[in-house]
Amino acid sequence: MQRTYKCKYGHKFKAEEKKNMTCSECNAPAELIHWNEVGKFPKIPFGLGFKKELGDIVKTIKGK
Repeated sequence: MQRTYKCKYGHKFKAEEKKNMTCSECNAPAELIHWNEVGKFPKIPFGLGFKKELGDIVKTIKGK
């Protein structure tokens, strides 16, 4: 299975998975890119907390 790798110079490429991978363009060591999964995002409460923060911002602006 092909995986996506990235070297320290920003080159991205796909290759078969190996333990020690080097960049195909500059021969620098490359690391496997770990992609985020949708299920791993934290749940951020949206509602009363947001309204409170927005109210604090408005009060700060009016106070100036």
